[in-house]
Amino acid sequence: MALYERTDARLSAFDHILFRTPSVAVGAFRCPRTHPLFRDTGPIENDVFVFPRTRVAIAHAGGRRFTADPGVVTLYNRGQLYARTAVDDADRSDWFAVDRDLALEAVRRREPDRDGRPFRFDHAASTSSAYVLQRALFERLRADATVDALEVEETVVRLLDLVLAGAYAARPAHREDADVEAELAVVEGARATLGARYAEELSLGAIARAVGVSRSRLCRVFRRRTGTTLHAYRDGLRLRAALEALPERDDLTALALDLGYASHSHFGARFRRAFGLTPSAARRL
Repeated sequence: MALYERTDARLSAFDHILFRTPSVAVGAFRCPRTHPLFRDTGPIENDVFVFPRTRVAIAHAGGRRFTADPGVVTLYNRGQLYARTAVDDADRSDWFAVDRDLALEAVRRREPDRDGRPFRFDHAASTSSAYVLQRALFERLRADATVDALEVEETVVRLLDLVLAGAYAARPAHREDADVEAELAVVEGARATLGARYAEELSLGAIARAVGVSRSRLCRVFRRRTGTTLHAYRDGLRLRAALEALPERDDLTALALDLGYASHSHFGARFRRAFGLTPSAARRL
């Protein structure tokens, strides 16, 4: 089942398609919070996974509201209705669409009987490997570099598999307990605090006070619900911000300090461990 063509001409003002075949598409969504369509752009036209570059609150119809930021990937089934609530000045994100059959093929590796709507999660953790892979592909397409269609399709399939692996690993098969709403509220509060203040040296106590829970509960719930630690999540936000800033920042030491790292060497080591290349090599990419 090939991708649907765009049917809403209003979206062309802020939703730009960079690449398209019958199987996959890649695009850039850039919508300021002042735009009349910011809150509701209508139903999603394809099965899509999205890498946010700014923060925005998302609520799927019938679902819980969550904060989309560079630490997560958002997922949408074709026809999904949802609403945005502004956090930053705009919703800036890069999206990857796949045809329905391809989406189901990827999901059935983990849910063999899955049919109909492929994605049962509205968001998943954004791993460092997936984030740098999609950024490299996106920048090549944005720069109109010579790309092979097969290579792009293979890369999008690989990205989807990485996203789904993280989504299923973070959600055990057992039924969620009665405290799920409270625990998800703790996670969202922590993510909102870290997303707004990731460059600061926030203590565990400061985050716990902002969320309104004890330090031990914060650590326990955040790790259980996200599969990672507060420190690792904050570090991921810092490194994604660094990746975004590299084209405009020549002084890497100043960039490291601005992001909360103790030194250029500390920043470089963390960057290399996360993305598999140095900041200078990433800039050349």
